[in-house]
Amino acid sequence: MSENETNLNVAWSDIEGEGLVRVVPTDSFATGVALVAELAKIAETQQHDPDILLTHNKVVITLYSRDEQSVTKRDHAFAQAVDQLIG
Repeated sequence: MSENETNLNVAWSDIEGEGLVRVVPTDSFATGVALVAELAKIAETQQHDPDILLTHNKVVITLYSRDEQSVTKRDHAFAQAVDQLIG
């Protein structure tokens, strides 16, 4: 694993068989929707789509490369972009 792959925010969990997961608490549903819109921009730029769950008070981001059946550098790059966006 490269240094970049290990420099993720501690809020990320690496769950075996599921991928990199981060739960982002939000103040409201509208705040969550705005975050999802920003995540969509990252996804379009990187051409890598995360799984996103939006609820009334949180956004759950899951990164896993199904074609490789593992967490890849692309997932780590997306996670780093999320970290730059929200800390």
